[in-house]
Amino acid sequence: MKLKEFEGKKLFSLCGINASSGILVKSVEEIDSKLASEKVYVAKVQTLQGGRGKKGGVEVVNLLEKAKDFVQKWLGKEFGSEIVNEILFDEKVEIEKELYLGVLFDRSLNCPVLIVSLSGGVEIEELESDRPEAILKVPINYVEGLGDLVVAKVKEFVKDGLSESVVDELLEVVRKVYDCFVKYDLRMVEINPLVVDASGSLVAVDAVCVFDDDARFRWEKKLAEEGVEFGERTGLREASEREKRAALIDKDDYRGVAGKTFLDLPGDIALLTSGGGASMTIADTIIGLGGELANFTEYSGNPPREKVEKLTRIVLDRSGLSGLLIAGVVANFTDIKETLSGVLDVLVEVKPKFPIVIRRAGPNDVLAKEMMLLAARENGLDIHYYGEEISLSEAAVKIVELSKVYKAKRLESGD
Repeated sequence: MKLKEFEGKKLFSLCGINASSGILVKSVEEIDSKLASEKVYVAKVQTLQGGRGKKGGVEVVNLLEKAKDFVQKWLGKEFGSEIVNEILFDEKVEIEKELYLGVLFDRSLNCPVLIVSLSGGVEIEELESDRPEAILKVPINYVEGLGDLVVAKVKEFVKDGLSESVVDELLEVVRKVYDCFVKYDLRMVEINPLVVDASGSLVAVDAVCVFDDDARFRWEKKLAEEGVEFGERTGLREASEREKRAALIDKDDYRGVAGKTFLDLPGDIALLTSGGGASMTIADTIIGLGGELANFTEYSGNPPREKVEKLTRIVLDRSGLSGLLIAGVVANFTDIKETLSGVLDVLVEVKPKFPIVIRRAGPNDVLAKEMMLLAARENGLDIHYYGEEISLSEAAVKIVELSKVYKAKRLESGD
């Protein structure tokens, strides 16, 4: 999960990292009461996207009227693929020099990498392409931690470009940033730029923090103990209500997985899939055939009936659906009857008219098929049940075909 700048700076404050003081505004009316007329601010849209400056999302304002104009221009408007809900007004810092500092988890090395540059304020990818010698990258051993050797490498790299006092302060900031990375299970933390201000002190004027979602149970607990909570979001937007509800299913129940991955999409074919690679194959096939997905989600690890029921309820909690595909790889230990019982609890209650294609095989699959087909006859459900005799791609083809027929009949009947 990625944080917005103002949230990242809140995380920095917990770690003792000096960041520019900002005032968060959520309406034009707040300008007069929150901002001082004699001060100069840097107004910044709060989004999860990068490159805000190049897209007009950052502007220096020295009058309250200009601040109001900026808020009216962006608040509630679309910035890239995101709606802007907050504007941050940072007091303008007198910048003597801009640096870059970051720690990210490198999957190719399977360890964190510390990145330092005396050329901040630009995209690190551009700098690496144009001037790779301007960047220091140091892999960090998790067991050894930051260590004296890493710190020495940083000191040697920056000593000719900074005063001795700033070098000492930078090394302290490096330690705090790495501590923040480890303590809160971050996949990435970036300060760009980390500036030397007019007084010779280091100030983080931006903050990018990305949590490791697989460690959510740890960092959420730590933040809760410190009285801090960040809103749920998906990708580059705020999480939808359905996504928030799905995220809660696994929160206090670790029996299998149901809802950990849930994306709300604008289409009309609902999905309940099992198996990471299988899920992507199914989704890609449906889209390739011209179908439009209403969601993307998975359940796995033999979740109990009640967890699958909760997930199914969320999946079907929208209008305009034209089909539901329940599919996955051949299970080794997931009880097919138990999990499909959770699906059936919702189907019997909702009694959808659209077609339902099931492609499931594994423990108790024969009993599961008998249960689902009996329920279909008793409740008027349009269920098409298959085992491993058809492939996942064939199941995707069937739901797209049946969905098209269903929509055509509805159009013909004027329903």
